[in-house]
Amino acid sequence: MYSSSQHQRAHEDPAALRFTFYEVISANAAAPPELRSLQNRCLVPGLYATHLERWLSHYPPNQLMIIDGQQLRNDPAKVMDELQKFLGVTPYYNYSQALTFDPQKGFWCQLLDGGRTKCLGKSKGRKYPPMDPEVTANSSTFRSRAFLSRFYRDQNIELSKLLHRLGQPLPAWLREELQKVR
Repeated sequence: MYSSSQHQRAHEDPAALRFTFYEVISANAAAPPELRSLQNRCLVPGLYATHLERWLSHYPPNQLMIIDGQQLRNDPAKVMDELQKFLGVTPYYNYSQALTFDPQKGFWCQLLDGGRTKCLGKSKGRKYPPMDPEVTANSSTFRSRAFLSRFYRDQNIELSKLLHRLGQPLPAWLREELQKVR
């Protein structure tokens, strides 16, 4: 969500440039239309249970593979191997030999002949400013994160129930969010 907002900023979306991240996520019904539009573009993709239920209305669970984004980020070759097995892809493509971690970019890149790498565009690896720059160091609560935890609370509970019903493990981020609910 924050990355999406920063992406909009980098592409000079007028609303993203005009409003702070907190203003975007916490906008109410009386907010200007361009702010509400940006808010929807940022918040709606995070409604994972809703999106997954929609997919399940068209496909049986055994035809869907749910991938933990953090696992994909940390070990893309392993995740891609699992995906190939799930899909029955042949011939097998060895991602362990095709990807390498680029410490300067901070993510995995394609390994080319001669040890060179090819990474996705300039935006990958971009460093973002703090989510709540106006919060003092003494504050133990960051208002944007707190707002998002409250906003997604019910949706995250539904996602955990859905993943449990499907026999899928909970991603670490979801376990952390559910700890806040108790």
